[in-house]
Amino acid sequence: MHNTLLLALFLFAIFLFVVFNAVSRVFYKRRHGDKYHFYNMFPYEFNYPSVFKENPYGNFLFILGSFTIAVFYIVNPYSSIYKVLSLIFSIVFTMVLICLILMPLYYLKTHMVLSCLTMALSAVLPLFNLFLAFEQQKVATSDIANALCIVSIVYSALLGLIMFALVLNPKLTFRIYSEKTVDARGREILKRPKIIFLALTEWAAIFIYFLSPIGVLLFALL
Repeated sequence: MHNTLLLALFLFAIFLFVVFNAVSRVFYKRRHGDKYHFYNMFPYEFNYPSVFKENPYGNFLFILGSFTIAVFYIVNPYSSIYKVLSLIFSIVFTMVLICLILMPLYYLKTHMVLSCLTMALSAVLPLFNLFLAFEQQKVATSDIANALCIVSIVYSALLGLIMFALVLNPKLTFRIYSEKTVDARGREILKRPKIIFLALTEWAAIFIYFLSPIGVLLFALL
């Protein structure tokens, strides 16, 4: 029962996230006449220049999807200190993500705090899944169960390492400058950088949050 529910919650959350992305991109292109790119646009820009009303359907889907991941950890049947900690982290993470996607860079200090929290939580949450997989490996009753626990350990470790690597990237900074370029008429114009590592890292944190339950599902479905 719990295993089926966990899988259903995860798939529902992923579905909501995919639809959120599609809907938000449509609204963004209608407002700005340009495509949205994860690698140089911030999550909050789906709502620019407003906070919520510019993309109400997308925001609702994102909020519902984020809470679905939190519910995933709430109904997780594995009893351990790591399960409790991952539950607490997922709830806090959900609230931080919702604030991040609704908080414009205009409020720089608040955005900086939310961004840092998002990065830290996205690096730590997979580690709790990793330790939970270690615990399950100790009580594995078959070679298949043991192998899936090992895969879960490797998967969760990779998510954590990816986030740590992005956070330690020397190009990750809150100081973002436009690039100078020349248009067809020879005029000098300011252009958004091809890659904004802060925006890319914020999106990576969001992706990791939605993908972290796979580490639990690998051994939960046995």
